[in-house]
Amino acid sequence: MSYQSALDRLIGQTGVVVETIPADQRGRGVIKVAGQLWSAETNWLEPIPAGSDVLVMGRDSLILAVLPERI
Repeated sequence: MSYQSALDRLIGQTGVVVETIPADQRGRGVIKVAGQLWSAETNWLEPIPAGSDVLVMGRDSLILAVLPERI
């Protein structure tokens, strides 16, 4: 049986941007996923505004890596 952390279970889930994620390298903002707030970052070339849906692609420690759900 393999162990999967609670954070790893967030990968592949959809979240909602609470604080706009800016369009710069490693832009950081806040998202809500699985009922909790998380720091999130992206390397997307445009800002991801509050209210947008994002897909959790991975994580780096406690920071989730996201992309816009609709590209």
